[in-house]
Amino acid sequence: MEKKMIRFILAGLFTFLVCGIMSGPAKAETITLKAVTAWPTTASEFKAFTMFTDILERMVAEKAPGELKIQFIGGPEAVKSPDQVQALQRGMVDMVYTTTAYYVSVLPEVDAYKLSGFSPAEERTNGAYAYMNNLHEKKIGTHLLARLGLGINFHLYLKKPITNADLKGLNIRVSPMYLQAIKGMNGNPVVIPPTEVYAALERNVVDGYCWPSTGIQNWGWQKQTKYVVDPGFYKVPNPLLINLGTWNKLPKKIQDILTEASIEAEQKVVAFFEDLERNERPLLAKEGIETIALAPAEAQKLLTVAYDEGWKDIMEKNPQTGPELKKLLTKMK
Repeated sequence: MEKKMIRFILAGLFTFLVCGIMSGPAKAETITLKAVTAWPTTASEFKAFTMFTDILERMVAEKAPGELKIQFIGGPEAVKSPDQVQALQRGMVDMVYTTTAYYVSVLPEVDAYKLSGFSPAEERTNGAYAYMNNLHEKKIGTHLLARLGLGINFHLYLKKPITNADLKGLNIRVSPMYLQAIKGMNGNPVVIPPTEVYAALERNVVDGYCWPSTGIQNWGWQKQTKYVVDPGFYKVPNPLLINLGTWNKLPKKIQDILTEASIEAEQKVVAFFEDLERNERPLLAKEGIETIALAPAEAQKLLTVAYDEGWKDIMEKNPQTGPELKKLLTKMK
């Protein structure tokens, strides 16, 4: 009886081992991160997000096959752009690609990014990224994955010509990002979402708008635009955020892959949009949009007003953190 029992146990053990060898190690369960973007898929800014996800997909395939997936939920049609970071904080989504203008109300310091004199890659080496990430984690419960800022400036686009850095009498569409600059140039700022800009131009509700040096054709605004003004001012600062609770639960290997993909994407996005900027101005000229190059003195006045007003606002709203942000983000001449 004992021998039969021993043979039975050994047979069972043998079967268990054989099955284990044949089936191999258990596959890791796929981690799915739900993501939204502040822009629709037709906007040029959306390209920066897909550049990141393409890089991430390649790295996951190489280093952690099947272990991570980004599920794109949608853009503003899924969650309104100004509400996306709050949705991230609540855990309704895991990842958000947005602009600082849409969450400056919950993290005022993030507005300083537009004033940065450095590329995202340089900010990682000079301490600016670490400082800003610490603010994100401690104040709003998000981890700053990347600044997929486009490496390009904002510009004034107008229906009427100007000859100096004075916008007196002109209604200019703004977001909170360049509100202070327009006020400083005596313009009348009008806060409306991008989806309403075309109608506002068509009905002469606004005389112009601020927008990056690429992308107005995605919205059809070139049909209502007569002039683009040089110089541009402020850098386009588009952060990629992940919910801090989600981030902390990720395996170290997945965190490292996300970070590595973010660093590579930051560099490629800047190069891509700088090239796009060079190619877009001739296309605008073909649409009949004339470039107004302000005289050197007026150009300098525009820049001085924009940056002085920008930093003044940062210091007033962030008296404790503002000086450090200015130190980290200002390039010494």
